[in-house]
Amino acid sequence: MMTNSTGDLRSAGVVQVLDVGCGVASFSAYLLPLDIRTMSFAPKDGHENQIQFALERGIGAMISVLATKQLPYPENSFEMVHCSRCRVDWHENDGILLKEVDRLLRPNGYFVYSAPPAYRKDKDFPVIWEKLVNITTTMCWKLIAKHVQTAIWVKPEDESCRQKNVDMNLLSICESNDNISPSWKIPLMNCVKLNKDKSNIQKLPSRSDRLSFYSKSLEIIGVAPERFEKNNQFWKNQVHKYWSFLHVEKTSIRNVMDMNANYGGFAAALSSDPVWIMNIVPYTMMNTLPVIYDRGLLGSYHDWCEPFSTYPRSYDLLHAFHLFSHYKRRKEDCLLEDIMLEMDRIIRPQGFIIIRDENDTLSRIINLAPKFLWDVTTHMLENEESGTDQVLFCRKKFWAIV
Repeated sequence: MMTNSTGDLRSAGVVQVLDVGCGVASFSAYLLPLDIRTMSFAPKDGHENQIQFALERGIGAMISVLATKQLPYPENSFEMVHCSRCRVDWHENDGILLKEVDRLLRPNGYFVYSAPPAYRKDKDFPVIWEKLVNITTTMCWKLIAKHVQTAIWVKPEDESCRQKNVDMNLLSICESNDNISPSWKIPLMNCVKLNKDKSNIQKLPSRSDRLSFYSKSLEIIGVAPERFEKNNQFWKNQVHKYWSFLHVEKTSIRNVMDMNANYGGFAAALSSDPVWIMNIVPYTMMNTLPVIYDRGLLGSYHDWCEPFSTYPRSYDLLHAFHLFSHYKRRKEDCLLEDIMLEMDRIIRPQGFIIIRDENDTLSRIINLAPKFLWDVTTHMLENEESGTDQVLFCRKKFWAIV
């Protein structure tokens, strides 16, 4: 429908997809052979536990809900947002949830909607469809296809239509021009943002080239090309050494989380391995998540003083690079033990945890690890300043209450 039956989603320029109300993530599984990365999310369902099933399939997913707060992803991050019977009332509250989709979509990005209002003529479905059409028309989305049970809109690149609707008081423009602040616990806004500065909208290459591409988002946060390239090379070397120290087959590790992802160099170095990586950027650190998405990778904002939105025993490998020292000053509500406890919750039995941090922090972790039933070995590895760092390789024991 998007390619006139002449290709697949790759030929439509789709690299990253947000799957809303993803179920067991079958759509994401279908896209994997196409090298299209999907961030799948759904609410916690006490009866079905769909996200847990998706994670057991080795598919990137997290528990989340589209309700009153912005999703923890940066703006202009996805080429497609997908909703297949996702149980979201897009037509309610003046389309505020669709405006959140607009925030997340890149220019020329697609909103794919497959639900009864798109094809059924009974009950109140025609009324809902009319509201959807009115809202999307006001936002200047173009309905490019409506076939069988699916409708597809495209977000415009040219802002002249939106500006006209703003002048006619049909549409509200978001006042904030802040591209730096992370979307963490920010209330939904009933407005859209105009990309008036075309220089900030960069046409990105194919996914394979994005991994090492120096993007506009790196320039915005002041990272020079030389520093970016040095960081990439550093993580390629480190990942090679990590595998040699783990002494496991690469196929035994699938679900990986980088708890402090920085520019996404760790994930990029793993791109040729059979893993997927959840890149986390703590919201109190430099906002590098747009960089990660511009590299064709996926991730989320988070605060490690709180639980992460996933089920227990979800990940095979956790990587914590100078994470604990960042939270030192929040002693009252965020102890080192609290973060370790959350790591223990989300790591699987026999899973690995790699920790790099300040020496006094590592000493405390070594002392606490036996209480969590973690086995710990230490290795010395080169750091980015050509010195050496102590690195902890922890493994959670498999244990049972008998």
